Amino acid sequence: MSELKLKYWNGRGLMEIPRLCLAINGKFPGDGYEDGRYSAPPEGLECNLGRMPVASIGDQSVGQSVAINFLVASENGLMGSNTMEAAQILGICEHIKEMNTAFRKVIAYGKEPDTKDMETWFEGGVTDTSGPAAREGYDSRYMKWWMGRIEQSLSNEGYAVGNKLSLADVMIYFIFGEYLREEDAGDMPQYRREPFWNGAKTEEALSKHPKIKNSVDKVLNHPNVQKWLNMRE
Repeated sequence: MSELKLKYWNGRGLMEIPRLCLAINGKFPGDGYEDGRYSAPPEGLECNLGRMPVASIGDQSVGQSVAINFLVASENGLMGSNTMEAAQILGICEHIKEMNTAFRKVIAYGKEPDTKDMETWFEGGVTDTSGPAAREGYDSRYMKWWMGRIEQSLSNEGYAVGNKLSLADVMIYFIFGEYLREEDAGDMPQYRREPFWNGAKTEEALSKHPKIKNSVDKVLNHPNVQKWLNMRE
């Protein structure tokens, strides 16, 4: 098979989900795929309407993050054991996407969070975390609601879906457990290096949701992920 080529803007987090999936399978830049970061758009972006990101294998390409994540996860054995599990994995990825959208409504990208913002996101909002979701207060579903609901949707076998690592675990890790090391952060403020702009509060929330915490730990403690975290740029 031709080597996978990733094309994206020069920002580590912009292709980190596929790179984590590749790392889990023992593939690293220059030894399993080409990691193409660009400061200006290259040629060959037609599949994504002339934009990045794009992933290519041979003369075939695909754009859009959800499609790239699916491609890379599928090629590396991270899309479950059957089509139902694959669908469940995609469903959890959508839950994570919705949760992040809710977070950005509370704290817009680029805005430094204040105490009120943190209290709203971590402590506020509706708390109907079981049974049919109430329509009342749907626009104030914050951390407690999302984590409570996602916790109940995960497998009882130690992973997000089924009995092995999948793209769903990688997505959960990325949003709840991804930190940027000080030596890699440059002049980035501390809060932007931590999940949901506050690592301590996120860890406290994880301690109350063991399935989500287990999913995070399964990815974080994978030996190839540890290798990747120590070498990535």
